[in-house]
Amino acid sequence: MDEGFVSNNGIKLHYIAEGPQDGEPVLLLHGFPQFSYMWRNQMAALAGAGYRAVAADLRGYNLSDKPTEVEQYQMSQLVTDVGAFYQHFGWRKANLVVHDWGGGIGWIFTTYQQKLVSKFVAIDIPHTGAYLKAMRQGTEQLRESWYIWLFQAAGAAEQYFGANDCERLINWLFVEGRSKGQFSAEELTRYREMLRQPGQLTAAFNYYRANTNPQRALLAEVSPIPPLQVPTLLINGKDDFAFARAVWEDTASYCTGPYRHVELEGVSHWACEEAPQEVNRLILEHLAS
Repeated sequence: MDEGFVSNNGIKLHYIAEGPQDGEPVLLLHGFPQFSYMWRNQMAALAGAGYRAVAADLRGYNLSDKPTEVEQYQMSQLVTDVGAFYQHFGWRKANLVVHDWGGGIGWIFTTYQQKLVSKFVAIDIPHTGAYLKAMRQGTEQLRESWYIWLFQAAGAAEQYFGANDCERLINWLFVEGRSKGQFSAEELTRYREMLRQPGQLTAAFNYYRANTNPQRALLAEVSPIPPLQVPTLLINGKDDFAFARAVWEDTASYCTGPYRHVELEGVSHWACEEAPQEVNRLILEHLAS
């Protein structure tokens, strides 16, 4: 495995890579509040199958730069980071595998840059349109998204979730009731080390502050979203705590190309780490199809 940095308008983005240099590229984008380390099982499987797997640290995470301005985390900025990887490596096309916030970025990039994406895999993240529709049409998604309101409170969110050196955030997400208890002591240590970096919590919350203002999500006009024709695989844990049930089925209505949806029994929001062998099998099948 090797690593390096990509530059986008003065922002340095760290990545790790595995697999043959001339292998078909697969770019992996993590979500909140993780980093490239979350893809370790998938990268090994992809590299073993001959792919060149590149896992990014999103801006604001781990060894990537952490700009302090909230507007630096707007979706328009995040999408250009994906393009910077294409430019850095000289990719004409690549496969995209995404999770959580990396998935929010990935759905938008793939929708508006369809010629650049060979195959798309979204894990534990529905289509953006399905999520917004659920937010506006019922109470279930509003109830599941309660934490977004808290994340908007600059300073207060950091103080609450950063208590005891981020143990409150670690316990809430990875230990007490928000997962299936599949995180090892070593894995939890790696996430603790990352989350305790200076400015890390604020950078992570800025994704929500820049893009998920509750008032805008509920009241602002939503522009029509072009249909997605790229071959797409959606994987979600049946016990995912972050999304209403309707978003998973509704995602199909935004995909007009080859599309498959797989729901994993007994799995929560962390499918890549709770069911790595099954996730790896599904990803490899999709990329080879």
